[in-house]
Amino acid sequence: MNQQQLQQLDQYLSQWRASHSDAESRRAAYHQQVQKFTLSSMALENEPVNPERLAMLLCQPAR
Repeated sequence: MNQQQLQQLDQYLSQWRASHSDAESRRAAYHQQVQKFTLSSMALENEPVNPERLAMLLCQPAR
């Protein structure tokens, strides 16, 4: 990475930290990203994909 890219990443991270100043907002942001990653993974595996199905799968008891 060059210096400009590093500065852009640092600026992005600073803005993210400012908008997620407490643990609850960071936890919500993390949960949202995990949900996006999971939906993308399901799509790559040709699974039926939608947020409602994902919510149903997450609520199932452990086997």
